[in-house]
Amino acid sequence: MRTALPKLLAVLALLALGGCVSTNYVLLGGSGTYPAVSPNEVRIYLTEADIREPHEKIALITVKGSSTMSDEAALIRAMRKRAATLGANGLVLGDIREPGVVERVAGVIFDHDPQRTGRAVAVRVRNTQESR
Repeated sequence: MRTALPKLLAVLALLALGGCVSTNYVLLGGSGTYPAVSPNEVRIYLTEADIREPHEKIALITVKGSSTMSDEAALIRAMRKRAATLGANGLVLGDIREPGVVERVAGVIFDHDPQRTGRAVAVRVRNTQESR
């Protein structure tokens, strides 16, 4: 029993850290569904104009995470992972919003962790080998 407690605490700590970022999405009614891809295959775009090939918007992805336990990179990783599960191979980044001073002060006073939020559009970029 004594050796089980440190293992249990380690698992709980990992779960707590893993739960610091959550994603939601809304499908945008594209022409079809696509098989999931690896998150490493999801290319990041700053604007839709950066996509040079024909593409389809699949979903609007929103993300939120603890301002003390996450950073912008964690939010982008979470959105990239969600996009991959939807079969998107591109992600057009939108705004990432940091909590303001008032939110941070209120967080200290009320023992609440303000949320960092972001959003992006998951897209399926067609390459020359894909047919419609």
